[in-house]
Amino acid sequence: MQEKINNFKEKAEEVALYVRVSTEEQAINGDSLRTQREELTKYALSNGLHIYGIYEDDGFSATNLKRPALQRLLKDVEQNKINRILITKLDRLSRGVRNYYKILDVLDENGVFWQTVFEKYDSSTANGRLHINIMLSVAENESAQTSERIRSVFKTKTENKELISGKIPIGLKRENKKLVIDEDKKQVILDAFQFYKETTSAYQTFQKLDLKYPELQLNYMRAYRILTNKLYIGIKETRYGNIENFCPAIIDNDTFENTQKLLKKNARKKSVNNSGGYIFQGLLKCAECGYTLGGKFYSKNIESSRYYYICKRHHLAQKCSCKTNFNEIKIEEKLLQEFNSQLKKYITSYEYKEKHYKEMDMSKEISSLESKLNKLKDLYIRDLIRIEDYEKDYRQYVSQLEEMYNQQKKIETNIPDNNLDILKSFLSNNFLLEYNKFSRLQKRRLWLSIIDYITIDKDYNMKIFFV
Repeated sequence: MQEKINNFKEKAEEVALYVRVSTEEQAINGDSLRTQREELTKYALSNGLHIYGIYEDDGFSATNLKRPALQRLLKDVEQNKINRILITKLDRLSRGVRNYYKILDVLDENGVFWQTVFEKYDSSTANGRLHINIMLSVAENESAQTSERIRSVFKTKTENKELISGKIPIGLKRENKKLVIDEDKKQVILDAFQFYKETTSAYQTFQKLDLKYPELQLNYMRAYRILTNKLYIGIKETRYGNIENFCPAIIDNDTFENTQKLLKKNARKKSVNNSGGYIFQGLLKCAECGYTLGGKFYSKNIESSRYYYICKRHHLAQKCSCKTNFNEIKIEEKLLQEFNSQLKKYITSYEYKEKHYKEMDMSKEISSLESKLNKLKDLYIRDLIRIEDYEKDYRQYVSQLEEMYNQQKKIETNIPDNNLDILKSFLSNNFLLEYNKFSRLQKRRLWLSIIDYITIDKDYNMKIFFV
């Protein structure tokens, strides 16, 4: 099938439309994404080019190489999905010489070239490259001057305690360009600092918050940032320094400072006894509530070291009846007993899906539609149909073809991306002998490479879900 798609690409050149606009440009010049899309689409259709995809970066500066759509575009370039990139103007792609050549290196390595539809550049000659460098240098200088003006405005607004942009943390809200306390969410912040005072553990604080406020969909890092955000004592941290009384305080200074001292003191350090880590950390889930089991390390000395796993939904909130302390040695023994039989079932299912995929192969339908596209292009080149009719039929065929590609991709991805020979090798008699020679870290890496997660109940009954 891939060979047929490649053949089609040779007949109809695949182009990517890249459009970008920064927030300031959108507001000042009205240089909208829609306008760029329309102009580039019109150009591609009128020149008989197949549009592989449209890549949009909304609100990103040209000086930023980490633009999401740009990174997706470069990945598709490296995967040989695109022959040419269309942009309205050069500054949509880059406004700096250094960044421009970083992008150009990727394009040159993969034989892809760019083209502007509003400007004429020729990068094949020395004079052409010099002209591009001069234009980029001018654009880079203009961008720097604009950034200076914007920073000056931001600094003034911040000093006047006006909210500019950015995500507003839980417990605060925007009101008349100022930050004020959100009375509906204030208790979340108060609870966070109280939970930490009780547990002196950032992770247990997160667990308690998550159980009490599931609608917030917190993760560990968001909970940790609550404990360290100075806005909760009214201080705004900026590149120009800290601004006192930027907003009303939710937490008093003493509570906040004591929390910071404890966080620093309790920062997790590497332990000699626990240097191997938990073999099954992140892989085990409680069969009753579905919660990921947490580690519980116990050691009087090196010889008596033990690793346990517990359901923290039970231990922290009593919302699950699973109070078992799962011994890691028993988990490992049970897993090795169950592994072969469950892996055999998985391989059988894998092989069935592979056979089922072959029966559903859509390559004939795709080939027929590609042929229609080629005939349509031939009719247009020979002036046998009008441009309006060509564009209408072209859009219809391309839409149908892309839908078929998507369906075929879904069928293909229904098959696990695994090497069956590697999986079958784990069924050999030598596997257990080799496994017993592994270090704790090697064992963990092995299970992570082939297992997504394992559900386990209080009697150590487990179900393995392979990657």
